[in-house]
Amino acid sequence: MIRHLYVHTPFCAKVCPYCAFYVHGGSVAAQREFAAALRQEWRRARDEFPLTPQTIYFGGGTPSMLSAELFEEMTELIPRQARDDGGSNLSEFTLEVNPATVTAKKARTWRAAGVNRISLGAQSFDAGMLKLLGRQHEPGDIAETCALLREHGFNNINIDLIFALPGQSEAKWEETLQAALACAPKHISAYALTYEEDTPFFEKLKKNEWQQNEAREIAMFECTREILAAAGLIDYEISNFALPGFESRHNLAYWRGDDYLGLGPSACSTIGERRWRNVPNTRAYADRIARGESVREEMESIDSTTRAKERIMFGLRMREGVARDAFGADESRLKELAEQGLAIEEAGRVRLTPLGQLVADSVAGMFV
Repeated sequence: MIRHLYVHTPFCAKVCPYCAFYVHGGSVAAQREFAAALRQEWRRARDEFPLTPQTIYFGGGTPSMLSAELFEEMTELIPRQARDDGGSNLSEFTLEVNPATVTAKKARTWRAAGVNRISLGAQSFDAGMLKLLGRQHEPGDIAETCALLREHGFNNINIDLIFALPGQSEAKWEETLQAALACAPKHISAYALTYEEDTPFFEKLKKNEWQQNEAREIAMFECTREILAAAGLIDYEISNFALPGFESRHNLAYWRGDDYLGLGPSACSTIGERRWRNVPNTRAYADRIARGESVREEMESIDSTTRAKERIMFGLRMREGVARDAFGADESRLKELAEQGLAIEEAGRVRLTPLGQLVADSVAGMFV
């Protein structure tokens, strides 16, 4: 039974210099061709798997840049009762949105299609930082977009933010956090900048034009937790903060190790002991779909031991932690984490301490 569905839309009006996802530009004709191929892949998946999603996540790329008509066509395979939130298991339908792409017509279409959660790619409320990131919107556009979305029935809004940017001071980051809270989101995702290979940002780092500052990053991380906690947003995962009841159910499914199906070029899937990635090429994706061929590549087998380790790696990042008995043969590593003050056990569950959260990636590496 597949309960979690991810749909990748590869189109962006402009590729941001820090982004390493599979994204590219595309004409209206290319978008229409992609949408037709996606619908066909969706139909195939429905025939292959018991597909009754509890969560759907449209990411990218910029799915919000698609026209209202095209989005409506892409989502017509979702049962009507699911869209109306009645008689269906679908509880969360998230759409990633760029503030520069929202219109009243699109907002109405998204609600009619069943979208009930918006993830807004704000990244910053500082004009200089937005320019550095290659974003198309201005700081004021974010609040205006939130207001427009609420006018059309979207109460569950997440705001995505990035910190530890080149030239970003702690004071400027605090201003961004306060500006985000002024928009009254139910959820905030705040990630430290990652320099991904094959991006312009990585090239600047490699040439020593920019330097990373671990102390500044830690200070910003701790500042984030304090400010958002004071506003009532709980850090249910290291980089994700929500008012009670507004945690991302789709992302929780990933972190808890549930099966999920990905549709669209480059989308990944993990089902049982199988994992694969769709071909990361929109042209090849559409052509293969048209010929009735598989779009799946990089097929691998994932045994139960590997999946158990992955659940520990991701589970430790969450406030709920991991059940003590899930560690099994990794008991010695658990003891080591406790001795170093990086993890604690409470009520039969293990989670990272604030100190452990600062080195979460290193802790995860212990269970690879």
